[in-house]
Amino acid sequence: LLLVISLIPNVAASSQWQERAEAEKKVVWYTTIGSADAKMLVDEFRRRYPKISAEYYRTRGPQLMERIFTEARAGRHLWDVFMNSAIYTHLLNEKGMLASYESPESRFYRDGYKDPRGTWTSIYTNYAVAGYNIKLVAKHEVPKSYFDLLKPTWSGQIGMDSKSYEWFAVVIRGLGEEKGLQFMRQLAKNKVQLRNGRDLVADLVAAGEFKLALTAYSQSYEGLRLRGAPVDWVALDPVYANIHPVALSAKAPNPNAGKLFIDFLLSKAGQEVLRAQKRIPDRIDTRPELARLIDGIKPVFGSPEMYAEYNRYIKLFQETFGVN
Repeated sequence: LLLVISLIPNVAASSQWQERAEAEKKVVWYTTIGSADAKMLVDEFRRRYPKISAEYYRTRGPQLMERIFTEARAGRHLWDVFMNSAIYTHLLNEKGMLASYESPESRFYRDGYKDPRGTWTSIYTNYAVAGYNIKLVAKHEVPKSYFDLLKPTWSGQIGMDSKSYEWFAVVIRGLGEEKGLQFMRQLAKNKVQLRNGRDLVADLVAAGEFKLALTAYSQSYEGLRLRGAPVDWVALDPVYANIHPVALSAKAPNPNAGKLFIDFLLSKAGQEVLRAQKRIPDRIDTRPELARLIDGIKPVFGSPEMYAEYNRYIKLFQETFGVN
């Protein structure tokens, strides 16, 4: 009885949003998710709510932010729902551009995957791991900690994305600022090979260009393994969790349709679409297809304090690894 009573307000609120959303007739989603995957999500939403026209605009993170700020300066408020990486979500939050909306579905999400202030909840997460070539790395050589990578045997054999700023900051803070910076400087002395892009880094591990890579994501290696590539991966603590928050615009032209769309993305149905896309859903009752993608993972997230010093971490990364 208590369970039924506790659910009544959420059911009533959701029904009310649907009616108002249908009156608005439209929702606009600005996102960085791939176009094919965005279309899958939008199509499923339309199937469930045929009276609402759902549209999406997709581009890369920096370009999406430029569009949002350009529209805001012109007094044009065209989007209802936003999804990007944590740092851009933090930036919009700091500028007061996100509404406070705590979806009824957010109770199915753990701390760290949602904003305590109720402005966003993450719909899926990428976890940065150490991927390695199983033909080049013997079982006894597989690292158990980041510090194992400081051994001379790894010199010139470690790849990394050249813009891994958030990973860099999260690992430093996770290890402790002084200890973390010392580790990064020693790692750089081991002749880390920088490349532009995490997917490229993972591909180069598979090709044997280097034995191991940091900063690429676990599902990238799983995809390579399915295609027969000689790769595997291990999660080294702290594990950088690259969340993908979804949020409502503070000046949404269709706020109720926006809330309904957010509810759908966070619902089990929406999360199952993401799982079918080989992503790692964040909802606690929607596990990824492969259990190892989350089992035993101790995620560490970017924090407002970290993002407040983000430019400092970018400079430190570039100085440490010799990036111009």
